[in-house]
Amino acid sequence: MKRILVLGGGTGGTIVSNRLAYELSDLIRDEKVSIEVVNPSERHYYQPAFLLIPVNKMDEREAYTKFSSLITEGVKWIKDKAVKIDLENSSVTLSNGEVKEYDYLVISTGSVLDPSSVKGLEDTYHFYSLDGAKMLKNALAEFEGGKVVIGVSSIPYRCPPAPAEMAFLLNDYFTSRGIRDKVSITYFYPLPRVFPIAGVSEILDELMDKKGIEKALMFNLDYIDTERKKLVSLEGEELDYDLAIVIPPHKGAQVIRDSGLGDEDGWIDVDRYTLNIPGYDNVYVIGDATNLPVSKAGSVADFEAEVVAKRITDDILGYEPAARYNGKVMCFLVTGFGEATVLVFDYDNPPTPVPPSFVYYWLKLAYNKMYWTITAKALLAGVVL
Repeated sequence: MKRILVLGGGTGGTIVSNRLAYELSDLIRDEKVSIEVVNPSERHYYQPAFLLIPVNKMDEREAYTKFSSLITEGVKWIKDKAVKIDLENSSVTLSNGEVKEYDYLVISTGSVLDPSSVKGLEDTYHFYSLDGAKMLKNALAEFEGGKVVIGVSSIPYRCPPAPAEMAFLLNDYFTSRGIRDKVSITYFYPLPRVFPIAGVSEILDELMDKKGIEKALMFNLDYIDTERKKLVSLEGEELDYDLAIVIPPHKGAQVIRDSGLGDEDGWIDVDRYTLNIPGYDNVYVIGDATNLPVSKAGSVADFEAEVVAKRITDDILGYEPAARYNGKVMCFLVTGFGEATVLVFDYDNPPTPVPPSFVYYWLKLAYNKMYWTITAKALLAGVVL
């Protein structure tokens, strides 16, 4: 029997498990293939909802569902977490001490927030978890005016457009409450532009000017002075705030660092096309866990999962794995209440954003509703965002 082990129940882990189950259903039924997914959480979260919850554009209950409802027939769920990955012996140790051996391993362990690495970060808000989104929602509801700062503590982080999106949403949120004239919004970023990709940055920069959003670029956050309510950069610059929204530093999962598989921050080096760990053709890494030069975003995990599922399927069926990941990313970028654009790019083709419109905003809202079936259940994995 060929044993496929998937670590992580996020977007990538769910898609690759389900896609493999569809493709190998006959072999699973004949007990020639087994698929197990290791995931400690009973919930599967739709993380893009975290952006919209604070500004009342999505409800908390739309942000998650039962993990058990998403895995298809033929996939066994192991409700536990991996604590050690041993590539040399093709095994994974779980927190309960059980050792799982595998013929194919897919690592989709995502990223974790590391707020403790920035002094004073506990005095700020973020929207990169459900709890964080709910706390920010309450803080915004009570906010009556003053200085709002929003930005990124360090790179890389999940969903690169999200901080800029929140700045745009805050502009419309405060406008809808009739207090925009009492609020200043400053967007800070550790690069010399507002977004990593130049073409996108130019459009976002113009929109920020149009919406009266101030910018503090090349602002490399060092610490937060909670008594004086100031963000302090490595260069000694300061930003005053009454309400600070700071995206915490991100790291790879603890099991990656404990297993010595990644760099100092826990990101795993993989072949950019095959998604293998070099030297291990039966081990794949997808989603946020990689060190690839692409966005840490759900659509990346979607496209990567499709490639990995095809490669494993072909190998089991006796064909030479030919599927390759070309760096494809596709994501909506919300620029306000009722408007959005879309970004599509890959390793060789930078994005060419289209002018923001209601059409893309509507498509984003529609996709929010369809995610659970179209993407998470892998019915159209690799086709849409």
